[in-house]
Amino acid sequence: MKKLLLGLALISTSVLAGNNDITKTLGKLGYDAKDIKIYNIPVDGLKKVITPEGLIYVSNDGKYVTQGPIYSIESGEPVNIANKENAKLIKTIDKDAIVYKAKKEKYVISVFTDYTCHYCKLLHENINQYLDAGISVHYFAFPRAGVDSDVGKNMQSIWSVTDRKTAFDNAYKGNTIAKANSMVPYVSQQFNIGKQLGISGTPAIVLSSGQLISGYVPADKLLEILDKKAAQ
Repeated sequence: MKKLLLGLALISTSVLAGNNDITKTLGKLGYDAKDIKIYNIPVDGLKKVITPEGLIYVSNDGKYVTQGPIYSIESGEPVNIANKENAKLIKTIDKDAIVYKAKKEKYVISVFTDYTCHYCKLLHENINQYLDAGISVHYFAFPRAGVDSDVGKNMQSIWSVTDRKTAFDNAYKGNTIAKANSMVPYVSQQFNIGKQLGISGTPAIVLSSGQLISGYVPADKLLEILDKKAAQ
């Protein structure tokens, strides 16, 4: 039932207002109360709900559920109101990122990646272009076939060894990935955060503001985007 939300613009229900009623509404759609978080937002009549599959909005009267970005234009440029929450979610996993730090760091981006993804490989093959442009890259695991897939298990091994960066580089070169003696939970945590951000494919780039950019963006184009935002 939850999957229906992915293609849904609007769902009408008959539940009344309040967080308890919102929880009941989402329960009918297949979400357990312990797996959701409800927040107030600066939009009259709506509340934000973080689910394991991403962000949705529920009307205060409990009658409507909608999915997709909601933009504020107060600053003169459309800004997704979910960006601040996205940035907070990234902070919860940032300590476990595989970091490629620019010597002259101007910006930091978070990249959700899968080493079998063509455009992820393209981004990583050109990692020095990002670093030379002053863009540090914080990598997070997002195995597209899921955490329990072969790729997911291999990424768990990468994140479980002492020298993660070398293991990470080797994966992109197509080298054999040695299974770690013990596994850490970081990949499942990162994958779940990616789902909450609404990520469905890789690479997915998250700016420090929380803005999500889907797909591969060359270093020079990304620098233009970052410089423009910094100047605003």
